[in-house]
Amino acid sequence: MTDLTRLRAAVLLLAVLALTATGLAAPASAHRAADPGPTSYAHPGPYGVGERTLKLPSGARVEVWYPARKAAVAGQPVGTYDVVDWLPDLLAQLVPEGASVAYPSGGVRAVPVVRKQFPLVVFSHGFAGFRDQSTFLTSALASWGFVVAAPDHPSRNLTKVLGGPAGQTTDVQDLQATITLLAKRNAPRRSWLHDRLDLRHIGAVGHSAGGRAVENLAAVDRRVDTFVGLAGASVGALDDAAPAVPDKPGLLMAGTADTIVTLDRMEQAYAAMSAPKRLVLLGGAGHLAFSDLCEVGASDGGLIALAELLGVPIPASLVPLATDGCIDPVLPATQAWPAIEHVVVAHLRSVFGIDRTDAALDGLVEAYPGVVTDSRSDG
Repeated sequence: MTDLTRLRAAVLLLAVLALTATGLAAPASAHRAADPGPTSYAHPGPYGVGERTLKLPSGARVEVWYPARKAAVAGQPVGTYDVVDWLPDLLAQLVPEGASVAYPSGGVRAVPVVRKQFPLVVFSHGFAGFRDQSTFLTSALASWGFVVAAPDHPSRNLTKVLGGPAGQTTDVQDLQATITLLAKRNAPRRSWLHDRLDLRHIGAVGHSAGGRAVENLAAVDRRVDTFVGLAGASVGALDDAAPAVPDKPGLLMAGTADTIVTLDRMEQAYAAMSAPKRLVLLGGAGHLAFSDLCEVGASDGGLIALAELLGVPIPASLVPLATDGCIDPVLPATQAWPAIEHVVVAHLRSVFGIDRTDAALDGLVEAYPGVVTDSRSDG
């Protein structure tokens, strides 16, 4: 080897080491903390958040949050969603012209995706919910290096439930169609999402009835590696008939003050799950701690008060779904959010192998005093 060749090799080695030291040579989803702890992911991650709306072949909308360069979102207005948009036509006509119930949706519209590959996470909303109902979490996931896609479930979303009885649910099919749609958008060179998805790693997260949906999805779709049920699961929690239990890692989170899907039902679901599995309990939290809904319209008295103000009748049967977890003396949802964000991110990173261990899931009770009251795992 000549002196010139040795010099070039040395320069190349130094360049590679420099890139690795700054994180530029690491895989997109890595951003490995040397020793992740129980609060490592309880704050926004290293990426900005972009947002777009897609449409399934069925016509259902899909909201997508994704990692963006922080410079691309700096100074840009964050998108919003308006709950009025999910009212059925007959009720929407009762709303005064120009009235809205708006809330930040978490991302900046149409900014470019970071030029790396990221795991895909699908999110399933609850009964009488909508695709944007948990933007505190979906946007946080995107900031930590996940592309998150949340479809509306027209068989049981807010529009359907306020318009009459919910239909036979198609939520699992909606989620499967969402994965297929994102995979198709990942392929074409002209697509805004071209080659940004690592489709070897797919997770599913759901709230309430969405927790049931993602567990059932994991049982039937080999593309899905893991599921996370927030105040909901399939076996023993929301389904009387026991469906197949997925032989995949699962995480359940529950509020101990939830009167919609009670703690005993979540404990029953956890007992029925296959290992490896984990259960995390939030002391005094209610059903809606896993959504934005306690904060939407909070300054005006909450969703029910806003509905009365706008002249929109809410069936008595739906009042608990719109208030459980929002009324004192329960744990305020915003106090629960950092723990929820951390646990979900840490679980996904562990399952996908982004973190070498699940150390970030140790010591949760001590790290979130008065919020996380129990954390246990099997396998």
